[in-house]
Amino acid sequence: MHQIYSSDVSSITSKSSIAKAEIITMEEEQQRQSCCTWFHSLKVQIWIAWLGVSAGVMAGTVFAIQYQNWIAVTMCFISSGFATLVLHLHLAYKKTQMAGWSETRLRCLAAVGATVSFLSFIAMVFCLVVAGIEHQTLDKQGLMGANLWIAAVWFFMTSKWSALTWRFARKYRAFCEESQPLLAAAPPEYSVTI
Repeated sequence: MHQIYSSDVSSITSKSSIAKAEIITMEEEQQRQSCCTWFHSLKVQIWIAWLGVSAGVMAGTVFAIQYQNWIAVTMCFISSGFATLVLHLHLAYKKTQMAGWSETRLRCLAAVGATVSFLSFIAMVFCLVVAGIEHQTLDKQGLMGANLWIAAVWFFMTSKWSALTWRFARKYRAFCEESQPLLAAAPPEYSVTI
């Protein structure tokens, strides 16, 4: 049961202008469980990051062995690397290991994530334009070699995971900034003798 404190207007007397607090209890079943609340939970974000890591590794392996699309293979593994960074950020936050991290580390991760996201997005647009101009196809024969449609998909995935690296590095940096004063060692006590 959760307790919510509210001010009861009927308990205000004419002599006192201070409202009395009344405890209102709310049952567990009454909690609001929306899709957004569920989707943004830390456990779900960890599972999504695991899915990104495994999807990048599996797709990279398939595109290397079956299609020899080396642009897509490279971007699959880079995307998987950024998904691994996001997973590491989530796990470090969950296990409260992030409290001791320096602010510079998270700033660097955020800067790299934002830069790679921007460059990957530009590369995705370039691949889509060139693939359309060259009339590349998505059939079995068209997928062999350097197919830019598939490369554009993995440039998008790299852009997404690097943007998430930027987002969560900034979010968790704010957490570290809040917790740093709490972790600072107390100043040594000096005794002055005269």
